Amino acid sequence: MAGADDPWPDCDKANVNDMGPFGAMNWFNATAEDGTLVFVLHPTLTGRTTFPPMVYSHGATGEYAMYIDAFQRYTSHGFVVIFPHIKSPTDDTSAFTLDPMGGFTTKGVHFAKAANADKSSPFYNKLDLQNLVLAGHSMGATSTLMAASKLPEGTAKVAISQHPGICGPWGPPPCLPGSCNTWMPEDLKKVSSMMPFMLTTATNDGAFWPQPYTAEHELGCFKKSGIDSTKDGTNFVQFSSDICADDGKGGRYDRKWSNGGHDCPMKSASVETPWVLTAAKLYGQLGGNAASTCYALLWGGLQKQAGVEKFAMNAPKVAAEQNLLVV
Repeated sequence: MAGADDPWPDCDKANVNDMGPFGAMNWFNATAEDGTLVFVLHPTLTGRTTFPPMVYSHGATGEYAMYIDAFQRYTSHGFVVIFPHIKSPTDDTSAFTLDPMGGFTTKGVHFAKAANADKSSPFYNKLDLQNLVLAGHSMGATSTLMAASKLPEGTAKVAISQHPGICGPWGPPPCLPGSCNTWMPEDLKKVSSMMPFMLTTATNDGAFWPQPYTAEHELGCFKKSGIDSTKDGTNFVQFSSDICADDGKGGRYDRKWSNGGHDCPMKSASVETPWVLTAAKLYGQLGGNAASTCYALLWGGLQKQAGVEKFAMNAPKVAAEQNLLVV
């Protein structure tokens, strides 16, 4: 019975800076509603009745291998990571395969619901759909935000956008008008009225404007949203150039990629991974418990750590009352 499960471990019992208690990551290939391939990364599906799903959306030209270190961390802490593709693992590495408007993120959510209801699926009745997490990087971060704004309220418990595109009606440069529209400040305002939201970036992110202007524009978009009244809090964090520097280790034998600046989430033991995991644990496993260590970390503790260069928070009222804010 679900009630027989032990409580999920808080962040003082399961260190978000290290692997969690649920063991090695398993990989399962599945098919989405439109016939495209979905990778499902998961812990061993025993020992608990259900596991919260995390739909993770990749960046433009992105692939699973770019995020493997983070995924191993997330699954070891009890999350089932659903990694949807726009077209296919190969086609998605093309610069012409784009979907920033939420389509493939939504496809991942639909897959989670279908797999949980499919008696032939290994995930039948194994996914805790009441505690679904949305996360993504770059184009996938924009897709995450847009999907969160379009899905019915209550679909997800938290949305996390790592280095999303800059807000505006025409998308970040070098897009032509109408070619890759991205999110608007009112989209973020809508999301923040529905669920907690976090946006991460880096000072040396030069994806859309020369550094440090990309991060400045992202903070400007965050502030333009007017998110002074939120459901459960909104968080912006900017990491330093030093901690998000490219170490030259991004890639594999047949393909290389940067893992610095804009691609800081791809670094091994990335500084961003504990932030994503803390938010996911707090809202996907602990029900947003204001007395938890995860809560104290997300709304004050993590901001004190090395590498945080700038942050802006519209914190839950409880966090402010508990003096968890860093001024």
